[in-house]
Amino acid sequence: MSEVFIPKTMINGKVVIWTYVEHLQSAVEWYSYILELEPTERHDAAYFFTINEYTKLALCNRYLRNPINQLPVNDCLDLQADDIFAAHEQLKEKGVLVGPVDNPFPTYYEFYFVDIENNKIRIHGFV
Repeated sequence: MSEVFIPKTMINGKVVIWTYVEHLQSAVEWYSYILELEPTERHDAAYFFTINEYTKLALCNRYLRNPINQLPVNDCLDLQADDIFAAHEQLKEKGVLVGPVDNPFPTYYEFYFVDIENNKIRIHGFV
């Protein structure tokens, strides 16, 4: 059998999730406290939080580098937790109004809440 050549892909697997906020400093403080993430970089109008070696969350208060452009609204930031029930409880203990844990598939669970600027966040996990 001959060796199969697998070409490099156009994208490298690293992901930056952009969330646009009006009040950047308040959002940075909220995400730091609620999600227990600390910003690892700041570039101009964006703070970056490292989730893992391949994924970063960016909070930004400008769009296309022009302050007059309207900020886009994210459909939903989706994060995965190893222990969905512990994550739900931790957020409740911090005073976050979280929705109920839903179980739409046999081993899959999820719940929703919103950030300080009403951006929707889902946390999901598998049991």
